[in-house]
Amino acid sequence: MIQSQLKFKRTILSSLIFTLIHMPALAQSSTDSDERDNNGRVLENVTVTAQKREQSLQDVPLSVSAMTGESIQEAGIERFEDMSSYIPNMSVTKSSISDQLNIRGMQSGAQAGFEQSVGTFMNGIYRGRSTQSRFAFVDVERVEVLRGPQSILFGKNTVAGALNVTSARPTEDFTARLSAGYTPEFEQSELEGMVSGELADGVRGRFVVLSREMDKGWVHNQFYDTHDPRSDELMGRATLEWDASDNTVITAIAESADFDIGAFPHATMQAGPLAALGAIEGTDVTRMGNTNPVLDFGSTQKMSGSHNEFTIMSETELESGTLNIVAGHSAYDYERYLDADYSPLDGLRFDDTEDFSQNSVEVRFTANAGDNFEYMTGLYWQKQDMTVDGLSLFNIPVLQQVLYGGCAAGVGAMGGDLSALYVGGNAVATGLGVIGLGAPAGVVNACGTAAAFDGLPDGVGRYARLDQQTDTLGAFAQGTWHITDSFRTTLGLRYTSEEKSAAKATYAVDFAERNTTPSQQAWVNGVAQAVGEFANHEFTANDPGMTRKENSPTWSVNVQYDLNDDIMTYATVSTGFKAGGFNSFYMRSPTRGNGAFSEDVSFEEEKATSFELGLKAKLLGGAAELNVAAFETRFEDLQAAIFSGNTTFEVQNAAEATSRGIEIDGRWLATDNLTLSGAIGLLDFTYDKFPNQACTSNQFLSEREALYQAAGAAGDIVGQLGAALGYSNALCAAAGINDMAGRTTSNAPDTTGSLMASHFLPLGSYELKSNLAVNYYSDTYRVDDLDPIALEKGKAFVNAGLIFMPTDGAWQLALTGKNLTDRDHFNYINDVPLFAGAHNYMPLAGRSWNVKFIYTLGN
Repeated sequence: MIQSQLKFKRTILSSLIFTLIHMPALAQSSTDSDERDNNGRVLENVTVTAQKREQSLQDVPLSVSAMTGESIQEAGIERFEDMSSYIPNMSVTKSSISDQLNIRGMQSGAQAGFEQSVGTFMNGIYRGRSTQSRFAFVDVERVEVLRGPQSILFGKNTVAGALNVTSARPTEDFTARLSAGYTPEFEQSELEGMVSGELADGVRGRFVVLSREMDKGWVHNQFYDTHDPRSDELMGRATLEWDASDNTVITAIAESADFDIGAFPHATMQAGPLAALGAIEGTDVTRMGNTNPVLDFGSTQKMSGSHNEFTIMSETELESGTLNIVAGHSAYDYERYLDADYSPLDGLRFDDTEDFSQNSVEVRFTANAGDNFEYMTGLYWQKQDMTVDGLSLFNIPVLQQVLYGGCAAGVGAMGGDLSALYVGGNAVATGLGVIGLGAPAGVVNACGTAAAFDGLPDGVGRYARLDQQTDTLGAFAQGTWHITDSFRTTLGLRYTSEEKSAAKATYAVDFAERNTTPSQQAWVNGVAQAVGEFANHEFTANDPGMTRKENSPTWSVNVQYDLNDDIMTYATVSTGFKAGGFNSFYMRSPTRGNGAFSEDVSFEEEKATSFELGLKAKLLGGAAELNVAAFETRFEDLQAAIFSGNTTFEVQNAAEATSRGIEIDGRWLATDNLTLSGAIGLLDFTYDKFPNQACTSNQFLSEREALYQAAGAAGDIVGQLGAALGYSNALCAAAGINDMAGRTTSNAPDTTGSLMASHFLPLGSYELKSNLAVNYYSDTYRVDDLDPIALEKGKAFVNAGLIFMPTDGAWQLALTGKNLTDRDHFNYINDVPLFAGAHNYMPLAGRSWNVKFIYTLGN
C-alpha cells in the first residue's frame, strides 16, 4: 500500500512539473502556428460566477468545471449523479437514506445531523439537503463544480467543494418550448413546457413545468411482481425580472415540486443467512417484501414529499460599486418507508420523515478602489429548522423463529440434543448449555437470543426524533490587488458564528399500533431497548451538550501570474470548516455502559487546509484550452458515522486525512464542425488516522469468535457468554480492529476520466448534431468500512446522442443513449441490519435509449 501511494504521488508531481515546464513552449508554438492551422477557429467562451461575478472560466483561479444548459440537455443529464460522470474527482452516491456528493474523496455520511462537505447553491441559495436539489437541472443556464474548500464568498462554508447552479433567466423576446420524451426500457415519459418573454414594459417572465413518470425500472421484484424503481414527479418554476429603475434589477423566483417514488431498486449482492429465508442474489432480480399487515406497504421502499422555494434578488449599480441582495426561503418535507431486512422475511421495517425550512439573506457590495484594487464585502444570515424522526419495527416472533432455526441447525451439526439444552425464556441457561456442547459463538448467540425472545406475543418498536434549530451569521471580505498588469494577489477573510440547539428523544413503542406513542408495557420497553440498541432518553436544549456555538474564521490567499496573454498560473492556500452538530441516530453510548448521555449526542466541527497550484491556457489561437490543477487538502477532526452493524450509527470526530491529486481538462475545436474535450482526475485520498471505523461483517464475526475462544481457553465461561451474546460492532469498532490509517475512503477512485466528441453536420436546410462520450472510473470501494465485497472494479461507460433539426431551430428530434455497453454497476451497498454476512445494494441502470421531440416558438 505504501509503495503504491508513493508511486501515485510521484506520478502526480511529475505530471505537474512536466506540464509547467513545457506549457509555455507549447503555447508559443501553438501561437506561431495558429494562422497556418487554425483558420480563425475560436472556442465559445464559458461564463461562470464562481467568484460571485461573471468571468470567463479561463480567468478563474481555481479548479472549476462547468456545463451549460444546452450541453446538459444534449447529454441527457437529469440529476447530479448523471453529471458527475463527466467531472474529474467527483461522484454522487444514492443510498436508502440519502444522496452523498463527493469531491476529491470527501463526502458527508448518511446522517441527517451532518452538514454537507460539498455544498449546493441554487441561484445563490444554499441547499444543504439532497431533497432540495431533486430538480436542480430543470431549465438551467449552467452548472459549475468548484473543487476545494469554498470558505469566503459562498453563504455556507464547505470543506470539499460546491455546486453552483444558475437557472435560466427570462428573455426579452417571446419564446416558448414544449418537449416530450420517452425511455422505452423503463417506460419513462417526460413532458416539459416553457414560455418566456416580456410581460410589460421593463418586466420579463419565464415559466417552466415538468412532469416525469417512470413505470418500469430495471430490477424485478418477484415478491410484488414489480419492476423497480418507479416514480412520479411534478415540478414548476416561475421567474420574474423587473427593471425597478435605471440602475436596479429585481428578480423573483418561485419553485414548487412534488415527488412520489413507488419503489427503489434494491437487490441482494450476498444473501448469507438470508438465503435460507428465500432471499436471492442478482443484479436485475430480487425477492423482498412483507405480508404482515403492520410491516407491509406494498414495496421494498417508498418515498413521497414536496419542496418549495422562493428567492428574491436585487442588483443595483451605484456610482461607488454594485450592491447585491439575495434573500430566500426553502422548505421541504417527506415520508419514507423501508423494508429494512431486505428479504421476504416479515422481520424489520423502518419509517422516517423530515420536515425542514430555511430562511437566508445575503448582502454583497462590490467595488473598485483606484485602478488596481477591487474588493467585495458582505454579510450573511441563515436560520434553519429541522425535525427528523425514525420508527423502527422489529417483528419479534418471526425473528425468534429464524434464530431458533439457526440454533437448531447449529446444535444438530454438533451432534447435540436441542430439547435438552434449550430453555425458553432463559437466555443464560440456554447459552451455557450450548457453550458446554462446544459450539461456536454464532450458535450460542442464535440459541441464547432465541430463548430470550421465546414466548413473546408480539413485535416491538423504537421511535427516535431530533428537533434542531440553527442560526448562522457571517461577515466576509475579499480583495484583489493588481500589482502589475500580469501579477495580482487576492486575500479573502470570513468570520462565521453558528449556534445550534436540539431536542433528542428515543423510546419504545408498541409494534401493532405503528405510531409514536410511548409504550406502557414493561416487556416491550425491555425487549425494544435490547434489540434496538438504545436506552430510553429525552433531552432538551437545556441539557448538557444540546446547545453548541462555534465561531470560525476562515481565510484564503491567492496569487496569479500571467506567463503571457494566453497562459495564467495561480497558487492558492485556503482554509475551511464544516460545522458540528447532533447525531440524529444517537441511541446510547456503548463504551459508557450502554447508558444515554446528552453530552454524547453532539460532535465537533471538522477543519480543512488546502493548497492548490494551477494553470489555465489558451492554445492554437483560441481553438483549444488546457487547464491543470494540483492540490493537497489536509482534514482534521473528520466527522465519521460508524455503522453499528445492527440498527444505528455512532458519530465521532474520529479521523484525520490527506487528499492530494491532479485534475486536467481541455477542449479543442478540431474543425469548424468538430469539438473534442476531455478530463482526467488523479486522486490519492489517505486516512492519516482513523482507528475505530466500523468492522466489516467478517471482521466482526472473527473478532467475536476470537474473544469467545480466548475466554473458553481461560476457563471463563461467563466471559464466553458475554462475548457470544453481548459483543456488538460498536465494541468491535472501539477496539480498533478496522484501523483505516494508510487506507483510502469510499467513493474515491484514484482515476476518473472522460473523453467527449461533439459534431455538427449541415444537411441542406437541416442540421445533425451528434455527441459521443466515454466516462471511466477505476476500482472503487462503495462502503465506508472498505469491506472487500463492496469493491467495484473499474469500468468505462459509453453514452451517445443525435439531434436532428431544421436550420431555423423550430423543432428538434433527439435520440440519447446511456450506458450503451450495458455495464453492471452500483454505488451503494451495506450490511443488512441484524443479519451479519448479508449485503443489500442498489444496482444502477443498464443500457437505455431516450427519444425526445422539442418544439420551439419565437426566438
